[in-house]
Amino acid sequence: MHQNQNTNQHESAWLNGEISTEEFLQKAHSIDSDSVLLKALSKTSGFDAPSKKTKHNAWAELEKKISEEKSQKVIPLYRSYWMGIAASLILAIGAFFIFKQSSTSTNQTIIATSLAEVQTVYLPDSSIVYLNAGSKISFSERQWQEERTLELSGEAFFEVKKGSDFTVETNLGDVVVLGTSFNVKERKDILEVACKTGKVKVIIKPSGDYQIITPGQILTTKGGKFKNVSTISPSYIDNWRTGDFDFESVMLTEVFEELERQYDVNLEYDLNDIQDRPYTGYFNNKNLTEALQLVCNPMGLNFKIEEKKVKIMSGSVQTP
Repeated sequence: MHQNQNTNQHESAWLNGEISTEEFLQKAHSIDSDSVLLKALSKTSGFDAPSKKTKHNAWAELEKKISEEKSQKVIPLYRSYWMGIAASLILAIGAFFIFKQSSTSTNQTIIATSLAEVQTVYLPDSSIVYLNAGSKISFSERQWQEERTLELSGEAFFEVKKGSDFTVETNLGDVVVLGTSFNVKERKDILEVACKTGKVKVIIKPSGDYQIITPGQILTTKGGKFKNVSTISPSYIDNWRTGDFDFESVMLTEVFEELERQYDVNLEYDLNDIQDRPYTGYFNNKNLTEALQLVCNPMGLNFKIEEKKVKIMSGSVQTP
């Protein structure tokens, strides 16, 4: 009986904040190894919520830890009261660990544009990303000051504040700069990087080969290999930000894909009519009919607009 009273006093002291958890565990072990609160607190050292587990599974494991190894003896009524409080506290402590780790493991900011949408994104260091249609970036705001790295899928133009290395990661290669402005375009197996100001280092995956380009240069890779470095007027590099798209000897299929992204339409065509045909010219994303005329007329193609669908046909050009 005396032992139970001592245990009860120590449990009450801990719950009232009069002694620390460490002091309680030391005294409780010497007084009553069967203390329910002692067993419950001991379980907290095993709390874990791996990033690959769902919150549901993490809660299930937490409840299992609390309920397992239950004593078979009858617990006095006055201790049942403390046990209820203790169990609630343990659940709260466990929830803290679960949600803290969950939020840490998913601390990624993801920004994506849909078709026919362009978005301006301000990064934590005030660098700016202009995200083209059908594109996505992701980065960690919490770790940004230590590591200026983001992932890109699609196309974006960057204006980077001077500082530590700024890295743009894509599936086809990485782009590393210090402070500059440049454009990165990743579509299918083609990576295209254009430098407007400063210097840009392009690292190709998976080989790790790299090349540095300067203002007015465009580096192109295809299938993980360097294709070429060509020149362009720096003023044309980010024309797409104002809705203008310029092409020089670009496959017609790529031009049609860009039309689909900018106007959120589906183009239907026979590959035999356009395969391996390069296009040099431009279009604007303000008027679909005019854009189609600018692309189709010089290629001897006809088109018909049907709501969200455009049929491309060979033959004399007609306006819809």
